[in-house]
Amino acid sequence: MAFNIGEYEKLIDGFHKIMQENIEIADIKLSADRWTLKEMVSHLIDSASNNHQRFIRLQLEAKISFPLYEAESWKNATKIGGYNAINLINLWKEYNYFLLHIIKNIDDESQKHIWEIGNERKTLKYLVEDYFSHINWHTELYQKRVDEIKRLNSARFAFSILWSEAPFSRHSCTSQSFLLD
Repeated sequence: MAFNIGEYEKLIDGFHKIMQENIEIADIKLSADRWTLKEMVSHLIDSASNNHQRFIRLQLEAKISFPLYEAESWKNATKIGGYNAINLINLWKEYNYFLLHIIKNIDDESQKHIWEIGNERKTLKYLVEDYFSHINWHTELYQKRVDEIKRLNSARFAFSILWSEAPFSRHSCTSQSFLLD
């Protein structure tokens, strides 16, 4: 039961390239309830570290259980805003290549081992495949957020040009009489 390592490598490399191309907007927060690009990458490192534990422990034991992952709590505890974005995205890429090394060496029997979470039972094979589905989903979400940020920045830039080229400026208007004309 081999994993599609070549596809996983393409996914990692492609997503890392998108991250690199958008490093300058990684800290822009669109609203209080929406994560920055940097917070998204931090979440993906959390996911990698949690899955690292699962991928190793499920090779050592036939059945395990782990606590649930609370994404919002982890994001708040990490306070990633002050961390260097380039280091963060490079850590994400290297951690995923390390996980690929582990995955390449998982034997067929271990792939059947079970992680119990509540009433659910998931095999190691499922967890590996689901991990890369999760990355793929986040790649699409990340790109959508990049597009949103760029649209917003374009609109702000266009507005600033229009404002600076107006026949009056906010600095030259001392009264509101221009509103009555």
